[in-house]
Amino acid sequence: MNAGRPKDLEKRRRILEAAKCLFLACGYHGCSMNRIAQQADVSKLTVYNHFQDKETLFTSAIAETCDRLLQARPIQLSAGSDFQQALLQACELSLNIVNLPEALKTEYLLLELASQRNPLAQQFYNASHEKLSALWESFFAQAAALRFIRADAPHRQTLLIFSLLLGLRHHEVLMGIRPAPDQAERAGIIQDSIELFLLRYGRSE
Repeated sequence: MNAGRPKDLEKRRRILEAAKCLFLACGYHGCSMNRIAQQADVSKLTVYNHFQDKETLFTSAIAETCDRLLQARPIQLSAGSDFQQALLQACELSLNIVNLPEALKTEYLLLELASQRNPLAQQFYNASHEKLSALWESFFAQAAALRFIRADAPHRQTLLIFSLLLGLRHHEVLMGIRPAPDQAERAGIIQDSIELFLLRYGRSE
């Protein structure tokens, strides 16, 4: 066994933590490998020994950040499930995640990359938005199979629930026009979203 391995893993962890902090605070272009090395208290050479370039480090740091934000497990439904309660739980989880300060910072970073047509934006999107969408699509596919809702493409149903939960309001939050919704406001948003979603997909029987 390599006696130096635990030390190497500790350095890698420090580099990733420094990168996550700095990328979210300074943006992609405002963050240098030198600055990350200083924040992690390692040499620049050590950073490059663990991550071959800035793009690789960015991808690893953002993927880890998104994994931590989206650590929820898919909601498993059964014939005896209370579907509306499960839908409420899923809405609460999503709305809480997207309004976390760290999640809002990742949104700003994604918008920065997208505005520059940086190919890293797609990788970022896959690690964040696509993962959350996959959780919802799995949920809706189960719900339709169990006849809790009317069948449709799960992706279309996911787009609808995101539009209802976020919509123009979330754009205003990102622009700093309004604060992130508090707990009482979130409860109202969720209630309205569920009512409207079930108008479209609820079953009458």
